[in-house]
Amino acid sequence: MGSSDTGIVKKKRGRPKGSKDKKQRNYTVSQKALEQRRKSFSLKLPETDDDKSYNSLLIEHILGINEIAQHADRHDINSLKSCFTNYLKLCYQNGMPISNLHAYASMGFNFQSFTDFAKGKDPERRAFVSLVKTTCAMSREGQVSAGKLNPVIGIFWQRNYDGLRNDTEQIQSIQEQEDDDNNNSSYKEKYRKLIGGGNE
Repeated sequence: MGSSDTGIVKKKRGRPKGSKDKKQRNYTVSQKALEQRRKSFSLKLPETDDDKSYNSLLIEHILGINEIAQHADRHDINSLKSCFTNYLKLCYQNGMPISNLHAYASMGFNFQSFTDFAKGKDPERRAFVSLVKTTCAMSREGQVSAGKLNPVIGIFWQRNYDGLRNDTEQIQSIQEQEDDDNNNSSYKEKYRKLIGGGNE
């Protein structure tokens, strides 16, 4: 009597434990499929020659900044102006964008020390600090306008370095000021009536 007559289904036996799989399989993946996998999993693609050349230029640029900073004197505004001008020339020569931190470094500062330096009361110092920050801000705005800088990054820089805020915040501030003025006028009118009523 067969298995079909009894209703019993025989299961296929697997490969015995410890035995080797001798079946030949093709694991070759096409270049197109590999590219699609990389994109779908957001894997970092191999470094290209362009990436290497940019990294080399960036390192050369930083070394140039450090060289400029060797001639900086924090107590001499003219010395700092000269360093900042040389930094701008270096950016022009290397085709590199202007950066706040790079600008500060060219004058021997980091972010915190330049912030402390900016707190001075000397008018010439304040004017120079304003010049540095405005120059960096103009460069960023130009890059965003030309499509060279991601707008999201540009907005981040403008909010954190340039002191800009959304228009909605300014409108809200104006509206709050108008509300305060209206309330003050209302209070003055009530007070005037009270005083007038008390004199009658």
